Amino acid sequence: MDANLPLADELAALTARIADLLLTHETVDEAVSALAQSLKEAIPGTLGAGVSLMDTRGRRTSTASTDPAIVQADQFQYDLRQGPCLTAWAQRTTVVVEDSRTDNRWPAWSRAIADLPLRSVISSPLSTPDGAIGALKVYSPLPNGFDPRAIRLIELLARPAALMLANTQARDAAQRLSDGLVSILTARDAVGTASGIVMERNHVNRDQALATLISASRQRNEPLHQLARDIIAGGEL
Repeated sequence: MDANLPLADELAALTARIADLLLTHETVDEAVSALAQSLKEAIPGTLGAGVSLMDTRGRRTSTASTDPAIVQADQFQYDLRQGPCLTAWAQRTTVVVEDSRTDNRWPAWSRAIADLPLRSVISSPLSTPDGAIGALKVYSPLPNGFDPRAIRLIELLARPAALMLANTQARDAAQRLSDGLVSILTARDAVGTASGIVMERNHVNRDQALATLISASRQRNEPLHQLARDIIAGGEL
């Protein structure tokens, strides 16, 4: 990203680029990974970036990091239940660490990352009208590695990124629901067809045929829908 651009122009260009990336990725995990990589490339002085989506209890639902050191630093946060990313999410405010070796807000986390090449951090919440859904963060290997412009750019970028990720989450959830319904309907149809076959073979009514399938499913410890498919394929009870 051109550091000479006015902030508004830089933000517009970066937002458009990220929007294109997020809207063309079909799953949340893909979108989160694309956003993390874009952050690393967009913010000068960044060693690596990460994005985490969380539920209302602060549990990760999706996460991506661009570099091994970022993976470690983030994992320490989740294991220790403290750190700038979790604070940014919980308090819905941008958190800046100028030097992890002198910042005493998260002592256990600061000690844990002491051997990593990470000294300063910006973490900003991914906030939507319904609440924060996670946080994004960039790390520098130098103390005071980010200037006010970088901090402001992250803050301004986080809101549209949050809305786009929330839309991706909703789309992903709808797709999973749709796939689940298809599976349920397919299984139901298979059981119905198999019941018809058992009716014809055993000269029983539909309720009796279904009871026969259920009993066989239990005896074989085989899912009913799988047994139904076996029957349709010519298998015997």
